[in-house]
Amino acid sequence: MPDGGSEMKSRLIIVIAALVLGGIAAFGAYGYLGSLQREASAGTQSVKVYVATQDIARGASASELIARGLVQQVEMPKRYVPDSATMSAESMADRVLTGPVSKGEILTTGHFQFASEAGLAFGVPKGMVAVTVPVDDARGVAGRVSLGDHVAVLGTVQKTSARDQETRIIVPGVQVLAVGQNTDSQGSNSQQAPSSGVLASGSGGTQGGATTNVTLAVSPADSEKIVFAIESGSIWLVLLPGTSSKVTPGPGQTVNSVLR
Repeated sequence: MPDGGSEMKSRLIIVIAALVLGGIAAFGAYGYLGSLQREASAGTQSVKVYVATQDIARGASASELIARGLVQQVEMPKRYVPDSATMSAESMADRVLTGPVSKGEILTTGHFQFASEAGLAFGVPKGMVAVTVPVDDARGVAGRVSLGDHVAVLGTVQKTSARDQETRIIVPGVQVLAVGQNTDSQGSNSQQAPSSGVLASGSGGTQGGATTNVTLAVSPADSEKIVFAIESGSIWLVLLPGTSSKVTPGPGQTVNSVLR
């Protein structure tokens, strides 16, 4: 028969074990509750994102979206916001929408690309069209005009006779959207390395030697003038200073005005 001291020790051990196990359980429960609180706090944390205020067609620039109020910045719980969401205007800068966006949709980086990456059509300003001008390399245009430059277009058109030609600035200033490949007189292609220059000249006719395709952003009416000048005479491209996008056309020149 066990004595009273042994029985007391056993009970004490049981009590201590129960207290230890209870402490461990309490600590675990506390940690679990703390984890739940942290998750809940993170889930309710708000972040600012851009949301479409209406259905938007592809091709709009980020600056246009903001200026026209097509998007607005709103606060949303972080748990509902995709990791790729656009949270600042800087994250959309110099980019265009590559697909349509529905009203209420969160804008993400996947909605945007740089215009140069999305395709030439995305780089054409609203209300403009792109027209490609073949410029004769023999007259010194190769390597003189670069993407983003502004040029004026001069046209020489014959009216009734060789002495009845007139040259004038037919388009006072347009932006260069692209500078294409050179094609030599044998029809082989060589990639052009664009660079800047002071004067770009060329002919709308076929003079032989290499030609460069320069694509311009022009109004529909100016595209008609350029194509007419190419088909009926010749054109020159004049590169404008970096601080200018347009020049003031003169009165035009004929044989009589040049030789007077």
